[in-house]
Amino acid sequence: MEFGVWTKGLATLGVDCLVLGIFEEGELSGEARSVDAACSGALKRLLARGDFAGRAGDTLLIGDLPGIKATRVLLTGLGSKKSFSRRTWRKAWAAAAAALSRTRIGSCAVAIDRPDARQLDDYYFGRSVAELAGAALYRINDLKTGKKPPLPELKRVLAGPVRRAAAAERGLTHGAAIAAAADVQRDLANLPANICTPSFLAAQARERARRAASLRVRVLDEAAIRREKMGCLLAVAQGSRQPPRFIVLEYRGTGAGQPPVVLVGKGVTFDSGGISLKDPPGMDEMKFDMSGAAAVLAALTLASQLKLRLHVVGLIAAVENMPGGKAVKPGDIAT
Repeated sequence: MEFGVWTKGLATLGVDCLVLGIFEEGELSGEARSVDAACSGALKRLLARGDFAGRAGDTLLIGDLPGIKATRVLLTGLGSKKSFSRRTWRKAWAAAAAALSRTRIGSCAVAIDRPDARQLDDYYFGRSVAELAGAALYRINDLKTGKKPPLPELKRVLAGPVRRAAAAERGLTHGAAIAAAADVQRDLANLPANICTPSFLAAQARERARRAASLRVRVLDEAAIRREKMGCLLAVAQGSRQPPRFIVLEYRGTGAGQPPVVLVGKGVTFDSGGISLKDPPGMDEMKFDMSGAAAVLAALTLASQLKLRLHVVGLIAAVENMPGGKAVKPGDIAT
């Protein structure tokens, strides 16, 4: 995904689509008024028909307005002008990005009026545009071999108008990195438990350390865990055929003297409850008990990508909790 800023000439931008905000009762926002002027009032006449009320979260895609270079315009509702805030702005752009993801539109210019700069300055504006775009475009990792639905076409997003282009561009860079890290977390959490095992999580940590020189990883196998006397972790694992792993991932973006920020992620790759089985209707969701581990891997990936001036250590206890003849029992003493 390519992100950038636009500062002037909205009607002449060479993008597929302009994204404009509309308040309730069809009231045009400032940027929408400039586009309406370029197309000789065509936008206002369209809204006068009453087909779009401007409610927060609503969208309407229209095409071939005269006087502008973009072939389509996406209207997104801003709700009441009196209650317009950062939250409603985010809702408007999130709805617009989701609508764009369902089309063949490859590029767009975001021209949704913003609330006061104290609520959404240029940096957080850029960051929010990229973060929310990434969330809208995310698709679950599909492991099926059949025909897959087409991926979204959107590859280029321009954000504006901005007062300080450098701040907005920095926000876009950070937002894109945050969105990519969130994809790492989602991808891992959405994998089935027969793929995302403790050993798989350890391999993912090693792969991230291989790609980034600023990351170091140490993986303790079952024997090393036993030497460290992590009896409770071993007790959870003893009913499963999958061996446990304890993962230490470290990022150092500062000198040796700074104390670390330590993140601890729960890495139960499937939590059946052991011999105390969980309720069957929700059993399939127990693969998500490793989402804490996924969050730690994503956070360390992000720290490395943004070269944060921090010392961060991630600790992940990765284990599968299953019933079996060796499973831990209520009242057992773990040593």
